[in-house]
Amino acid sequence: MLSDWMTELRVKTLLLSLTNCALGCSLGLYYGVVSFYTLVVSLLIVTTGVLLQILSNLADDYGDALKNADGPNRKGPIRAVMLGSISLTQLRKAMGTVTLASMIVGTVSLFLALGGNYEALAWFGFLGVGAIMAAIFYTIGVAYGYRGFGDIAVFIFFGPAAVLGSQLLVLGASGQVVDFFPDSVYLGVAVGIHSVMVLHVSAMRDIDEDRLSGKKTIASRLGHRFSAVYLAILYVISACCSLTACLTSHKLWECIIVGVALVPLAASCYRSFSHCLDSKKIASERKFCLIGCAIHNVSWIIVLILDFWVYYL
Repeated sequence: MLSDWMTELRVKTLLLSLTNCALGCSLGLYYGVVSFYTLVVSLLIVTTGVLLQILSNLADDYGDALKNADGPNRKGPIRAVMLGSISLTQLRKAMGTVTLASMIVGTVSLFLALGGNYEALAWFGFLGVGAIMAAIFYTIGVAYGYRGFGDIAVFIFFGPAAVLGSQLLVLGASGQVVDFFPDSVYLGVAVGIHSVMVLHVSAMRDIDEDRLSGKKTIASRLGHRFSAVYLAILYVISACCSLTACLTSHKLWECIIVGVALVPLAASCYRSFSHCLDSKKIASERKFCLIGCAIHNVSWIIVLILDFWVYYL
């Protein structure tokens, strides 16, 4: 039973939200204050981000199961709910539990970070509710993911919201002036696009099946070849944003670290482009795309630590 739930949670995919939020918190610590208090707030922020992705994963499978969108020819992993190991009722209860947990942890992190700043609390509370709704309604209800709007939601909540939002909260916990910085803005865009790439590779894998089930993702609309072009364009834009972030706010030699860290994602993008007509090969690329995104995020955390250690301590 535990293995069924581990499969349903898609534990490996949580690397995305974990490293995205961790990068945002690292930016906050870099421009703010490193203390036990800010580290605790950072941990709570990252936990909230991971819980929201778990909710998104569960809701995605729940919505697909309701619509019978995953057929016997599915190229992706077979979920426990598809096999009947986990019922829809159990999945619905799990979604409720995770929603409650994310609200509790998120609320605690907001109050610790912002204190009595009720205007900021209201804005971040609104963002949190939006993130929960976006996770649930991706394949349920309005099912905007079936209409090709999934890329927009993923970009917003896995990119600027995760990176800039986390940075601002840690700055608030540090007692510093809450502000945006050039590198955090560029990185918010880069990380958001990287997250879209992970979603798009999954959609490229499922183009044929999604067309049969009426799921109109960007990939199913574009087709195999143009989807590969779209993926390549996403990578180029994200890589330029990431390197620009380093050039505008950090040292030139640190761009080498970022550039090298972008290679695994570039390799995955190239393989996806080359095998765009082979859904089985595309299926195996999703994990490499995910790993490539995580490597990029970790490399930036290393850059921030080195920069802080060498030039500020």
